Amino acid sequence: MSSTNSAMEKTEKNKVKLTIEISPEDFRKGLQHAYNRNKNSISIQGFRKGKAPRKIIERFYGQDIFYEEAVNHVLPDAYESAVEEHNIEPVYRPEINVESMDENAGAVVIAEVYVKPEVEIDGYHGFTYPIMETEPTEDDIQNRLQAEREKNARTVTVDRPAEIGDILTINFTGYIDDEPFEGGTAQDYEITLGSKTFIDTFEDQLVGHAVGDDVDVNVTFPEDYSQETFQGKPALFKVEVLEIQAKEMPEVNDEFAQDVSEFETLAEFREDLTNKIRETKEQQALMAKRANIIQQLVEKAEMEIPEAMYTARVEEMIQEMRYRLWQQGMELEQYLAFTGMTLNDLHKNYQTPAKEDVEARLVLEALAKKEELEVSDDELKEHLEKISPPGQEQDIDEFLTKLSQDRKDAIVQDILNQKALDFVVDKAVAIEAV
Repeated sequence: MSSTNSAMEKTEKNKVKLTIEISPEDFRKGLQHAYNRNKNSISIQGFRKGKAPRKIIERFYGQDIFYEEAVNHVLPDAYESAVEEHNIEPVYRPEINVESMDENAGAVVIAEVYVKPEVEIDGYHGFTYPIMETEPTEDDIQNRLQAEREKNARTVTVDRPAEIGDILTINFTGYIDDEPFEGGTAQDYEITLGSKTFIDTFEDQLVGHAVGDDVDVNVTFPEDYSQETFQGKPALFKVEVLEIQAKEMPEVNDEFAQDVSEFETLAEFREDLTNKIRETKEQQALMAKRANIIQQLVEKAEMEIPEAMYTARVEEMIQEMRYRLWQQGMELEQYLAFTGMTLNDLHKNYQTPAKEDVEARLVLEALAKKEELEVSDDELKEHLEKISPPGQEQDIDEFLTKLSQDRKDAIVQDILNQKALDFVVDKAVAIEAV
């Protein structure tokens, strides 16, 4: 950790200004680092690359040639020391301004940063939530059976006009202002009528047409279409119908049950479906109950959340998405190109869930603190065992020794938040839905 002095000043409700003084000794270490990192790319007449002394380079290019990189090198540790010294919790990256840099005097840096807001929470006993029906209905069961039929249907070529639900193989070329446009042409393209894959009424206009028909399909691109040049524009697609296929559904009987499950009779299969539907509805009811309680907690809380905290969560969610896609062998940029979205679209999509997540976390942290909830070592180990990926279980005690303190604190806080929510949910009263 660097040897720095710092002072803190509160500038707004949830924003502070840190004045960080980097000692001459630390600044000189930064200068030496910058010199070592760059010396091989600097040419000085009379010296081979990488052999010119630092003082010669500074005399030739200016004494401050390494200053900026020196500050960038030593500042992270200095900033971390200041954060720890003043016991603040930054919620977003700081705004940095370098006031002065000098090899003999060191450097002075101003860091303005938003910090976690204080939360006041009271009156959270006796919340209510609407009762949700969890017993499966006949419609629920029939819908699941229909889904199984769809899953196990076979596709057959038919000699009749197209209907909703049919799978058509088509060639098409799209025109805007009588000119073909990029991305508007395809050969042997399969489309399911009624899937709403295409814009406007494209699919509806193919209903009733047979193999060999040439169809003029007129549509209008949506005003919010991902490609701005197409937004709100009318387009003509010249479509050739090549093939029509329909799904042939299996009959629902004992044989069907044997084909799609481990059961011998339809009655047994129905009973299993009923139990699974009930479990799903019970889980959905519990999730709805908890979401309802969290919303009431947020409404009860008094807090002023800096916009930067929402922004930080949005960026975090996008990074989480990037990692999930990477695990599936796809880059985020590929996903955006495939879906026709931009990074800005993604930011907008995450704004509401990020806001809800930040608010929920803050109120649950405040509640856990107010109720003086704690996490025992056994509870921590049990949680870690529960979240270990299947087949990747490991020795928890050994894992804990490798876990950084920050990561451990974050996991403990997650458990505390869960306990805080359970605390309120257990005391909530069920009422009939209005």
